[in-house]
Amino acid sequence: MKRISEALAFQNVLAPQSVDASTDKTTAYVDASGAEEVVFLLSVAALGADKSLTVTLLASEDSSGSEAQEVGSAKFTDSVGTEPQVAVVTYRPSALHGRYVAVKFQHDGAAAVVCGVLAAADELYLPAANGWSLVV
Repeated sequence: MKRISEALAFQNVLAPQSVDASTDKTTAYVDASGAEEVVFLLSVAALGADKSLTVTLLASEDSSGSEAQEVGSAKFTDSVGTEPQVAVVTYRPSALHGRYVAVKFQHDGAAAVVCGVLAAADELYLPAANGWSLVV
């Protein structure tokens, strides 16, 4: 049995940074081809009681995200407001959407908060370091 760190590929799609309230922030796009499922973990500092984080999943046909379409969205509410939170967004790739996916998010906290996003996939495609690869 593989350890979780061996079974999943991880990619930092948004380095931790301060994000102002009511400001849209979009992560880098990840290639979801060959993956059964892609999970985005959004780590957010305490927003304040009853403040929320709105997350939108985007899909595109190219890695730059041009002409990205909204696949779904959700609103997460911080009921306590004093602890950091993690919002989990999962996506199962579909032929109906583009192969590159990202998340866009916005919070309504009273001040800027530090946010970071990690993507994990069961078989996220990563090209060989020298640009050559062989799949048998």
